[in-house]
Amino acid sequence: MPNTNKPDTSKVLPKPGPDPSEKLLEDYADVFSDIVNVLVYQGESVVKPENLRDGPTASMYKTIYGRLRQKNRDVLKFDMEHGVEVRVYGLENQSKSSNIMPVRVMGYDFSSYDRDILRKKAENKAAGHEADYAAELWPEQKLCPVVTLVLYFGTEPWSGPTSLVDMLDLPENLKDYVSDYHINLVQVAFLEDEVISKFQSDFQIVAEFFKAKRLGNVRKLKYNTRKWNHVAELLDFFQTFVGFKHYQEIRQDIIEQSRKEDIVMDSVFYSIFDEAWDKGIEKGIEKGISALTETYQELHRTKEELQAKLVEKFDLTDEQAKGYIQQYWA
Repeated sequence: MPNTNKPDTSKVLPKPGPDPSEKLLEDYADVFSDIVNVLVYQGESVVKPENLRDGPTASMYKTIYGRLRQKNRDVLKFDMEHGVEVRVYGLENQSKSSNIMPVRVMGYDFSSYDRDILRKKAENKAAGHEADYAAELWPEQKLCPVVTLVLYFGTEPWSGPTSLVDMLDLPENLKDYVSDYHINLVQVAFLEDEVISKFQSDFQIVAEFFKAKRLGNVRKLKYNTRKWNHVAELLDFFQTFVGFKHYQEIRQDIIEQSRKEDIVMDSVFYSIFDEAWDKGIEKGIEKGISALTETYQELHRTKEELQAKLVEKFDLTDEQAKGYIQQYWA
């Protein structure tokens, strides 16, 4: 006979989630602990990679219509000490601002706390030491703190709410009665250099990339000589956010190269970014060059002066600058 106790998976919503490449990179214990240590503990080595254990990223709940739904974190890990859970850390990735993020994070954190309560109650029952029905847990049984970081990879400032109250149409006479819930938002592209320098894992490369992308100087990354530890995952990550031609062929070649020598940005930059980045920003460059050319003409400046400015402003060669001047100079 069929097992009628199985959940109806046809009614479970698929995980929309972030791109898998983000999760694969952050799932590594060295990267995960590095992110938490820098962003929560100011670089102090509080979270040890060897103490981390994977936590469940999915939790089920039932709607008022009786249908099962699934909540999915991006990455969740338990921090263990002497085999005991002491802290829970979660990472949520966002490439765009969300207008419901506080409620999402509140739901994720609730699931973690609820799981901890159920686990402790099960342990009490197994030991024959259950708490009173109304109390549910013993007074000395404390829950593990849950810390969720929202990593925002956009290059424009976050425009969504950062607390539950920001989402509410809240009358003044209710403010004292409505509990707030804040998110720990980290705008990766806006991190200070001092903070970025504290990362010891491949996440430093990621943070440097997004800051450079925001500032429009990604090409300077070709001089970065930091070793890549998780080569395939970093390649997947950059493919997600930048995209580059012949990705599968380039990816395999670079992975093969990594088996023979250390991989650093300056050794793979042109394979990954040169054509892809040019494709992504060409329209923006051309718009800027066109506007600058028009301005120089209105001011009766010379083509030579414009050429020097284009080389400086857009990091062009003299030949490239001359080509653009020929194209846009009326």
